[in-house]
Amino acid sequence: MRIEIFSDMVCPWCYIGKRRLSIALERTGARPELVWRAFQLDPAYPSDVTWTLTDAHLNRYGINAAEDKRRQKMTTDLAAQVGLEYRLDRAIMANTADAHRMVKHGHAHGKGTETAEALMSGFAVEGRNIGDPGDLNAIAAELGLPPLEPGAYKKEVNADLARAAQYGVHGVPSLVVDERYMLVSPDIQDLTGFLEQHTG
Repeated sequence: MRIEIFSDMVCPWCYIGKRRLSIALERTGARPELVWRAFQLDPAYPSDVTWTLTDAHLNRYGINAAEDKRRQKMTTDLAAQVGLEYRLDRAIMANTADAHRMVKHGHAHGKGTETAEALMSGFAVEGRNIGDPGDLNAIAAELGLPPLEPGAYKKEVNADLARAAQYGVHGVPSLVVDERYMLVSPDIQDLTGFLEQHTG
């Protein structure tokens, strides 16, 4: 079984989805090949501003302060259910083009999943700027990876974006299994049931 995971590193739901998948895999004993695919929720996000998630909600996405607070609490509570301690109050929004290149860099060195998780944690838990080359290379060093070269893996990231369009991926996290089944933001029960049905 091969699972392609379309995600964006600044999507708090994607880290929750990653943890849900890990729990389902542990419960079922399934050992599929996991392939992390790039998807940008906001590919035109400006790289010349440093906004918190709240700033971005207010200044770019038209979300008012009360709704921002509600969303952050709801997402933080859901994250806690799978053992994640979100600190979205200090999350820094970023254009994730370079973060997706970093995931490809990690994959090239046998650490694709570890790199994706480090970037998600960097955003949702640690308050790191995953659009900043310095922060990205610090994360690379922590994972035992060489620095990410400028422009590296752009072709691979663009291929993922085209693949997402081909599949009809419109939101993340979206999981595509064996190029046949798409699961969008599945919960642990749905993932466990699917894995049991298709790997038994």
